[in-house]
Amino acid sequence: MLNARKPARRFAVVASLSAGVLLSSAVSATADEPPSGGAEQCFPNVICAGANSGGKTPAPGSTKASGGGGGGGSDSGPQLCSYHGVPWACYDPQWGWFDSGEGCYFRELDDPPAAGDPAWENHDPKDGALYSKVCPQTGGGQDGAQIVFLATAPGGAATALDDSRAVEEAKKKLVFGQPVGRVAPGGTAVVNSPVWLWADNAATPEPKTAAVHGISVTVTPKLVESYWDFGNDLATSCATAGTPYDPKYGAAQSPDCGFVFKAASGRQKDGVYNATVTMKWEVAVAVVGGPNPRTFTIPMKQTSPLFTLKVAEVQVLN
Repeated sequence: MLNARKPARRFAVVASLSAGVLLSSAVSATADEPPSGGAEQCFPNVICAGANSGGKTPAPGSTKASGGGGGGGSDSGPQLCSYHGVPWACYDPQWGWFDSGEGCYFRELDDPPAAGDPAWENHDPKDGALYSKVCPQTGGGQDGAQIVFLATAPGGAATALDDSRAVEEAKKKLVFGQPVGRVAPGGTAVVNSPVWLWADNAATPEPKTAAVHGISVTVTPKLVESYWDFGNDLATSCATAGTPYDPKYGAAQSPDCGFVFKAASGRQKDGVYNATVTMKWEVAVAVVGGPNPRTFTIPMKQTSPLFTLKVAEVQVLN
């Protein structure tokens, strides 16, 4: 069975089709909300590109519908293509890339049938590829996808997809460990006494690079902060992952990540603070080569499993 996705029964004719860009994560880290803005921020699954009626790609970052003369130089939103004067998103995650010459979306099949299948219409797979074709302007969006053979990718899809794949491949190489929250004293802490905080398994990965068809992408993460949440609006943040406590430090305060509790945990549920630590990174992305060399950053974070901390008051006897 062919793997073309069956489109929804209704296809809204709106220019904002691609405004909701999704930031997926192929590594264990989760991603914050994607930034709004131009093509350089459509990361990583949607690299904005478009084609006007002549089949050319508009200028990177263009937000103008390309129907007769290319695009402008604004970075205020996703790029738009057009067909008979009606604006369409140049890329849709479900339907693929828009070809302004035909007014249709084309998406290459992820798992095409073997050579000789009737879908190839006697073409050799090495001479092209099979695409799902959806034409919302002419009823295609209502009637479902058509499978067609194309010798070359429609519009600007080929280079844009290479760009997207290079960014995704580089990002996949970043492996963030799940942090584990640690505290000292490890048994019961005392009100108004220093508590050491640190996270195990929270090392920042080394920069990684990937290349696809002459497009090279390097991703470089750096730690922004470790955020410690003890519940009930009680929290603190540190610029590092903290320093592990050693008995030789005695009653000294942590040099980079500590906290002093002003209230005991007795009134908390089960008599303990339920805590997590979240490591927040900023990943710098540098794209070299291809139609849209650029640099940008994305936020990423990873949160520890829940752990508990008991804090008691010292009882002074006269």
